[in-house]
Amino acid sequence: MKLKNKIFAGSLLLLVAIGGVSCKKYLDVNENPLSSLKVEPKLLFGYAVTAWDVSKNSGDNYIALGFIGQTFSSGADFSGNWGSSNLYTVNSTALGNNWKTYYSNTGFNLVTAIKLAEAKNDFNTVAQCKIVLAQVMYEATTLYGDVPFSQAFQIEAFPYPKYDSQKDVLEGIITMLDQAVAQIDVNSTLKISDYDIFYNGNLDKWKKLANSIKLKTLMVMVDKDPSKAAAVGALVSNPTSLISSAADNFRVLYTETTNNENPKYRLFLGEDPLTYASKVVTDIMVPKKDPRLSRYFDKPAGETEFIGVGANVDADKHTSTLGNYLLRKTAPSLIFSYQEMLFLQAEAYARGLGVTKNLTTAQELYKKAIIAAMNFYEVPPADITTYIDNNLVDLTKAADPVKEIHLEQWIDLVDRPADAFVQWRRSGSDGNEVPKLTLPKDATPGPLFRRFVLSPEEIAGNPNIPTPTPVHTDKMWFDL
Repeated sequence: MKLKNKIFAGSLLLLVAIGGVSCKKYLDVNENPLSSLKVEPKLLFGYAVTAWDVSKNSGDNYIALGFIGQTFSSGADFSGNWGSSNLYTVNSTALGNNWKTYYSNTGFNLVTAIKLAEAKNDFNTVAQCKIVLAQVMYEATTLYGDVPFSQAFQIEAFPYPKYDSQKDVLEGIITMLDQAVAQIDVNSTLKISDYDIFYNGNLDKWKKLANSIKLKTLMVMVDKDPSKAAAVGALVSNPTSLISSAADNFRVLYTETTNNENPKYRLFLGEDPLTYASKVVTDIMVPKKDPRLSRYFDKPAGETEFIGVGANVDADKHTSTLGNYLLRKTAPSLIFSYQEMLFLQAEAYARGLGVTKNLTTAQELYKKAIIAAMNFYEVPPADITTYIDNNLVDLTKAADPVKEIHLEQWIDLVDRPADAFVQWRRSGSDGNEVPKLTLPKDATPGPLFRRFVLSPEEIAGNPNIPTPTPVHTDKMWFDL
């Protein structure tokens, strides 16, 4: 099976998936939503979030960043799929499709929905759209660095929007989230409900999500800007204002129904994914007997252990493959989770970020986070108990408790490669990131991959692109 062309033809997958993902009603728009100014805001919202989630689970994002961030591996020449392409050369189609998702299919539609909702004094809908837009812009800036923000989506006024510094974009995201929380009126019936594929119009959950995205953004900023610690502490000290249970997870649910399956299933259609376990991951999980291994990866017939392979190193018949559990039709698409929130809180207490350093509290949160992560992946309760009793690291005795938290944060994000890539870059200074990654086999000697570069289309189309144009080894503002 040769999948390379299909995988990186992200636009084709997007068009197919938009026709049916989640619910047909979400796309019940007779006019092109990119040009329509009369359509209901909820329809634009539905189109935007559908396109966004399909993109997150596409070859252009999921597979590309999984290889780059080494959460899984291409298998190099052993693979009939990827060959030797995993050498930091990102397909221009992938670069362009991710950008178009952020700024066209998703961002522009959300901004249009905001304007229409504001005209109707429907400020809950405004808030819902702003919260998603904040997350989308967070993804854009952590993937590309400096990006259009203050002039973005204003086509008539700014046909060639300027690029804002990453610091300014992240500050703008925080402001947008604060505005959204202030605009929510839980007593108003005006809101997106039936087209809200995340929370069905539950505004209390939307508030928690906004605060949680804010905390995540602050944690990305705090090492470069230590003044953010106070804001981190304010949120961590009020945990009920954050995602506080699995029921609050920001996710998209999928079903067995044709065209309503998880986009990752449609990426491979149940066939051999020819994508392999990363040796970085198995080297962490196997010694601990982590029961999530059987969720993340599948062992070939006859194998008794999970075996990973290095970046761009040849796999063989013994190498574990990307797990069918992750690629099943009904796999939920997780965007922000309860366990992620717990890990961030544990890190704040372990480091004393805006709160008094307390490793006992950090340990409690760390333990809860691992249990929540295993529950999400449906690990049997007995296996969770065995792991906690025998393999849970005691942060109060660990030589480097923050490193232990970072390791588990990264492992939890194996199936969310874009978030794992951010987590790895923010986990330590250059050369001290967690876990330690090495240059892929046969890659050009030099630094590790730090960002997506701009697509040729964007470089040719916007005279305000940064000068010099960033290359993939250039660090971003937050990346120490």
